[in-house]
Amino acid sequence: MLSSLSSSSWNVFASACLATVLGASGPATAASPARLHLRTRLPPLTLLDLAAPEPLSRDEEVSPTTNVLARRFNPAMAFPTRDIWPVEVRYAWHDGSDLRARTVGPTGRVVAEYVARPREALAGDEWGELPDHDPNGHGIEYFVDAPGDDRMEAGVSGWRRRWRTIMGGDASTRESPRAGDYPPTQYAHLFWFNRAKGLLGVQYWFFYPYNEWINHHEGDWERINVILRGPSRLHDRAAFRVVGYQFFFHRWTAEPEQVVRMRGRAAKDDHVVVWAGGESRFLLWSGSQSGGSYPLPALWPAVGGGIGGWRPAEDTRRSARFIRAEDFKIVVLPEPFRLDTAAHPELSWLQHAFFAGQPRMYGNPLKLNHASFGQAPQQPARQCGWNARENPPYFRQPARFDRTAMRLPRTWRATLATVPRVCDAAQPSSLAAFRNPTGD
Repeated sequence: MLSSLSSSSWNVFASACLATVLGASGPATAASPARLHLRTRLPPLTLLDLAAPEPLSRDEEVSPTTNVLARRFNPAMAFPTRDIWPVEVRYAWHDGSDLRARTVGPTGRVVAEYVARPREALAGDEWGELPDHDPNGHGIEYFVDAPGDDRMEAGVSGWRRRWRTIMGGDASTRESPRAGDYPPTQYAHLFWFNRAKGLLGVQYWFFYPYNEWINHHEGDWERINVILRGPSRLHDRAAFRVVGYQFFFHRWTAEPEQVVRMRGRAAKDDHVVVWAGGESRFLLWSGSQSGGSYPLPALWPAVGGGIGGWRPAEDTRRSARFIRAEDFKIVVLPEPFRLDTAAHPELSWLQHAFFAGQPRMYGNPLKLNHASFGQAPQQPARQCGWNARENPPYFRQPARFDRTAMRLPRTWRATLATVPRVCDAAQPSSLAAFRNPTGD
């Protein structure tokens, strides 16, 4: 059987539990945190250890072990509103939108736009063989208009109104959504950070139908990387354990000194908690939800884009909904070139330059809908972060961590734990920053 942390490590883990996480139900406020050091006989990780990522082999990718690991280490999540959680991409065409294509010339100008698949075919997962280029060699991008838009009515966006109607139920409840057509979903993708050293990466990608931060856009993709250490190949008896985390938000990578971790239903489960991006304000504009993945409830300074020192902060200290790791549906994403679209037509978008959202918004500040400010980001396999090819620069400013804001459900049995930080080593030039694909 697979294992993550040894039983003795879990005893240390349990003894470090926060005093207030035990109870029957409802939120609890964390007390003074204990510090947990992961015990390992191996030297600490360095950036050079993570500088040679590669895909799994074909046999490893189809191994049941990939599904086991994806479930064992997937995160729990806390959200700033009750109205949104990550869902499957098919939510984007729930309202019967066509799959549209735009042909892009060498200068980035749209040469042509047309319907690539009518709504009936898209709803039936009938993608067929879609081309990547037109006869003149111009690239083709595909996109779909997701339900609702960012126009406000009585203080509520069209996105939220459609979300509430589609999801049904009572938006005010704190209960985790487990049923319905669009349950909470996380996409998982495994790859090797460094096969020779047994460093395995699990990327968890979160698809949010809309981003309602200072800037608005549809089809928001966010992620974290969980770094595991174990043998140099996957097999049914391989034992892996967590040795690090990478969180991503806006234009930044964070490797925190502390994260909140919890056990799952099985003794070997090890789930980190992700706080989704929350409130922010910039000049005359404000936002309530960005989807950015943060390791702690805190005020994170200057995380957004801006001019000079004028950059908005993001506040993740007020959570309205909590979803346990076990309540997420896990969909494992293969390498796009290995995708069997006959067996998995619902994942056909993984092979294309696909944007799960319309290209223009109505309410962005100063009408800044160009330069990716109001455009949906591309699907994960077309982003630079896929397989950790490149990461944004490290976020090194101190966050204002508020222990009194760490209000998790009492049944979660969570722990504030210290973890190693790879970014403490010198950053090699091969891992330089890249342009943010989301435009946040």
